[in-house]
Amino acid sequence: MQRNRHRHFRLSDDSGRRQIRMLAGEAALPDDGTRQSWVTVTRTGSFTDPRYGRFAITRDMLLGMVKNFDARTLGVDVFLDVAHEPEKGAAATIKKLAVVGNKLRALVEWTDYGIEAVKTRGLKYLSADFHENFLDNEQGHFHGPLLQGAGLTNRPVIKHLDPVQLSCDAGGDTPVVIHPELARILLSEAKETMNKVLKALLEKLAAKKLSQVALDTVKQLGETQLKDVTDETEAERVCGLLEQAAVQLSEQLAQLPAGHAAPVIQLSVGSSLSPDTINAAVSKVLAEQAQTAKQLAETTDARRKLLSDTIGAAEGLDDGLKKELSERVATLINADWSEDQVRTLAQSQINAGNSIVAARQLSTLGYGPNGTPHIVVPNDGTKKLSDLYRDHLGRTDMAYALHLDPKAKLHPFCARVLSEFDRIHGYQLDAELKVLSQGATDMGSTSLPVGVQREVIREALSDLNVLALVQTLTDFGAQATTQIPYEIRDTSQVINDGVVYEGQPIPLAGVTQAMDMTFITPMKLALSVTNEVLHFTRASAINWDALARNIESNARVLRELVHRRICNELQRASDSYLAVPVANESFTAQLNGAKHTIKTTGFPIVRPFQARDLAGNAVGTAENPITVTLNSAVISQYDGSGKQAAGTYWRVLSYNLGTIQFVTQEGVPVTPANTGTNTISYGMATNVVKFDLDIQGGVTNEIWLNGLVQKIGSRKAMMSTQRYVQPNFLLMSPTLNDTITNAEQFVVERKRDGSNTNSDGDLATIKGVPSFGTNAPGVDMGDERILMGQRGVGAYTVAKPFITGEPIEMTNNGQPIGKKVAYGEEYNAITVPKPVRDRFTSVVVYSATARAAI
Repeated sequence: MQRNRHRHFRLSDDSGRRQIRMLAGEAALPDDGTRQSWVTVTRTGSFTDPRYGRFAITRDMLLGMVKNFDARTLGVDVFLDVAHEPEKGAAATIKKLAVVGNKLRALVEWTDYGIEAVKTRGLKYLSADFHENFLDNEQGHFHGPLLQGAGLTNRPVIKHLDPVQLSCDAGGDTPVVIHPELARILLSEAKETMNKVLKALLEKLAAKKLSQVALDTVKQLGETQLKDVTDETEAERVCGLLEQAAVQLSEQLAQLPAGHAAPVIQLSVGSSLSPDTINAAVSKVLAEQAQTAKQLAETTDARRKLLSDTIGAAEGLDDGLKKELSERVATLINADWSEDQVRTLAQSQINAGNSIVAARQLSTLGYGPNGTPHIVVPNDGTKKLSDLYRDHLGRTDMAYALHLDPKAKLHPFCARVLSEFDRIHGYQLDAELKVLSQGATDMGSTSLPVGVQREVIREALSDLNVLALVQTLTDFGAQATTQIPYEIRDTSQVINDGVVYEGQPIPLAGVTQAMDMTFITPMKLALSVTNEVLHFTRASAINWDALARNIESNARVLRELVHRRICNELQRASDSYLAVPVANESFTAQLNGAKHTIKTTGFPIVRPFQARDLAGNAVGTAENPITVTLNSAVISQYDGSGKQAAGTYWRVLSYNLGTIQFVTQEGVPVTPANTGTNTISYGMATNVVKFDLDIQGGVTNEIWLNGLVQKIGSRKAMMSTQRYVQPNFLLMSPTLNDTITNAEQFVVERKRDGSNTNSDGDLATIKGVPSFGTNAPGVDMGDERILMGQRGVGAYTVAKPFITGEPIEMTNNGQPIGKKVAYGEEYNAITVPKPVRDRFTSVVVYSATARAAI
């Protein structure tokens, strides 16, 4: 597990300081008489620096900077300076931040000092100065990514950025560059005009009642001749020639013998249309038709022989079964079939034959299943395709971030999910294997998204450590619901220590296997796709580096989504056990302090839950709902969509600390007026024990943290003696893990049996219970919760593996914007059956002083 680091970045090249500085964008001065202009501050990407290694700037980080800027989290205005020397004055004041594509843009108001630095001193570039996770010095809270400022510099680290011009009146001849989207629209309009011209010609010829052959021939010739024409006058000239050719052709075809099949004759504009020419053309076409018919018959026979030979070469099938399998499908094959299609059909018949042989063998062994047994015969093709991918990906710059070891054994759950994926996409996987095995260097004959999607699933599930804590199930036949198995140990009917005398009833006891129904959830994700990762471009070489980045990025997003949902469900299940409903708790007094954040009297609070079907309709009664009444009116929860009506909404900042924040429909914190009744109803978790980090009694921090270890031990003892559960995992954030290792008893000479750290200094076990780390952002546990429980109680069930479809054009109000989006979905269920939620408990680690200050 890695320790959580909160780094401060200054993104320019300065070897004299231990900071990371990377070029963001070229500075731009206003050219319209004002002092304001938009500049690019930084952009997304993954970077390396010899002083700090690899780090990334993500779109979420940019959005976080905008959010903290709007909330004035820094507490002062944000400025541009010169060479990161703010003490010499401000070059500009940042008035507004916005995320545009993959860039962070800023509206700035320039000072004389800044204008002089750019125009006279020639400083043209900006470097961002930001924190990954800003820690304020007043309340000690972390706020996420925050832009502290930016400096003008001429020593960039990141190269190849689009330059931003300082002005628009440089003089000289300016080349006219048409935006690609405008060019596409103009060409589309020209094409539409040509189609109208050709349509008008065909309607005119049809009105003359010319033969259909003549019309078809002229249509085909017209499409060819007008393909590259964009001038309407030229198009009309070509159509005049086509009209003359159509009339002459129709007259000549009328002279063909009765009953003779009319051939399709290829003409060109300006060719001679004499009777001799037409007769020669007809004779040639008839001869070609006879030759084509002969070739079709020979090709059909060859394809059917290939089917018979392929099935005949299969091992493990007797001759009679091979003949039967061939004859069943031979009549389906015609000359249009490719050899690859024939081999695919043959392999399908071979697989069916293997299943028949396997069923016969099971029958001879005495196994007689009811219904039709499902027998899976492994397909070696998908393994070869995966090996081929790993071989190429292993030579890319992203190889270090991927799990490519061919000797590493797949988790059984991962293998089951991939098996279902292979069943659904077997044909496409086989086709991609054939193309890549032939050493193809471009994508001319395959779109190649399916093999990439398979690698995304394998990569995501190969590094999803939280799966060790839950049941991993598959239910590929599930529709709207699925069943989750669980066990109940019941000894309530056993009396007198199990002593039963003669003639007395024997009480029932033991372990009961039960099932809990849960609804399938559609987990959907739309990813913006840039040209760099459009690996299925038909006319370019396969960019395996771009492919590797795409696989790693998609796998990380999928992994984080599943990890967060599993962690949040485990915590919700634990908190909902023995939860106490709190009704109409007043928070009016807190609003008198003019705050936009309030806290509940009791904490932690339980995350609400409402079961829903695939259409999003609520099913049953909500568990532990939160109701906020502000100024005598119930207000809604902020949903983050940005589409809610203007007004005041609430959102939970921390379930662990019971903090609620009021925001606008845009998510901006707001202090509401206090003009009526203000109450909150919620579920308070009692299945917890709390530990206050505030040191008392004059002891050292190391000695005080021994108390936290003792709290964990007391919860383990309670679970064992009162609930007959032996906890076998602890789940917490890397930050909290690091905090516990500072306890005195982890010092080498004072270690206690059953509690230890690993070779990296991270927590390994406490009281014999192994520790696991949360490795996804945004989980409810935060840095305040230690979850303890029994593995295999919760369940992650996959009903349909994650699949990304073909990219589609992105639009804004119906207008294309020159980007594409790939849409993917996975149908799954993540839940803890209600009867076994008592197999979890937790410790809340917090600072009472910090909470009181909220």
